[in-house]
Amino acid sequence: MVEVHDNRFTFGDDAYFLGEDLLEVPVASQHTWWLPTPLSPEALRSIHHGLQRGPLSRLAVGSRVPGARRRWVPAPASDRLTIESDPVPPEGLMAWCDQQLQAPVDPVRGPGWWLSATPVVGDGQLVSLVTRHTIADGGLILQAVDAAVTGTPLPRVPDDRPAAGDVRLRDDLRDAGRQYAAAGRGLMAAVRAVRRSRGSSERDGAKASGGPARALRADVGSSYVPPFVAIDMASDAWQSAADARGGTPNSLLLMLSAGLAVAAGLAREDETLRVAMPVRRRGENDYRSNMLGGASVPVHVTADRYTDLRRVRAATKHELQRVADPTQTSVMERLEPVARVLPRAVIRKVVEGMPASLVAVSNLGRMTAAGGGLGGPTALSMMCRGVHRNITPELLRGAGGGVTTWLQEFGDRMTLTVEALDPDRIPDRDRLAALVAEELRRWGITPLRSW
Repeated sequence: MVEVHDNRFTFGDDAYFLGEDLLEVPVASQHTWWLPTPLSPEALRSIHHGLQRGPLSRLAVGSRVPGARRRWVPAPASDRLTIESDPVPPEGLMAWCDQQLQAPVDPVRGPGWWLSATPVVGDGQLVSLVTRHTIADGGLILQAVDAAVTGTPLPRVPDDRPAAGDVRLRDDLRDAGRQYAAAGRGLMAAVRAVRRSRGSSERDGAKASGGPARALRADVGSSYVPPFVAIDMASDAWQSAADARGGTPNSLLLMLSAGLAVAAGLAREDETLRVAMPVRRRGENDYRSNMLGGASVPVHVTADRYTDLRRVRAATKHELQRVADPTQTSVMERLEPVARVLPRAVIRKVVEGMPASLVAVSNLGRMTAAGGGLGGPTALSMMCRGVHRNITPELLRGAGGGVTTWLQEFGDRMTLTVEALDPDRIPDRDRLAALVAEELRRWGITPLRSW
């Protein structure tokens, strides 16, 4: 029997929605394909129509009862496709991608996503899909793309049965009651967990952020995008570099990312850094928006890191086992139900004081053949990234972030996308690109392309 999930917000949905609603700092998710052969306007419109019928086409609506969760409803059809005719030079690819982030996507008012394409000088085509992280995590976005390309029907909301859209006042009342009860249980469990492990997070000596956070103040008029670089490489080269050092593709991603923080002066060699990493919690036929857990892997950045990945591999395995064990739930996870029923002013104060991760990584895995080329030949490159909007360099300085990386595999290659969140130590793309190139050199990985 297939489990049917309701259309109410998950904790992940709540977290990203609060970033938009309270702090006015939404996260735009962008997937960009650099295709060797341009798709025809008809092919692009076909993908557009497929996305209209899929799980990215949903909007959030509030409840009529305090404490009840928001829910998703199908979005009305609208035109969300831009096809440009002026070619973009290779040196302008990232700037074009940054411009697409201005697309007017909105999880409440709509549209929820935007598709755009432009030719590249010389040959090929860039295709960009922009949505909000509130609407979908990376796994659901790629499922939606696959379905749009292949014509596979997927529901626009998790429960697309006709009766699911008929939400009555008593349904909101019932959900609110459940949320308050869950908040009470979560608070008691958090208190017990703190008593059992008081001081343990400080004793492990691991560094998780770049420093204490200052209150976030969004600049709604800002179009600032932090420095990014996308590096293409052969999948075999990445796998071989990991294998030769007793590691895995994941452990190499963690150590390389931590090494970038050290190279940039954000941390010191021989420090232990806590690297944030999302963990998939999406089951089969699960089309809820954000189904991710959070892991925090202690990565000891030793001098011999370029020759031995066994320690970080073991630390990653241990942390993933902890995340999967329901008896090992962290204090913050136990407090998730409490956040749903707190006054908005209290939530804002708490969120404003939370520092950004010094190092965060995300391995999106391998794309299908259809998704890797949008129905045509496999892409030359594919950049995946999450970009905070309405930010400024000053806001980044206050948040205390460092380096974020994404790894996407497709065909016989991978693209490593790197974001710099310290405007003083990594002020521009040139500095970031140099750091990444040197780090890859030390791992014996030769890039195929950088853009």
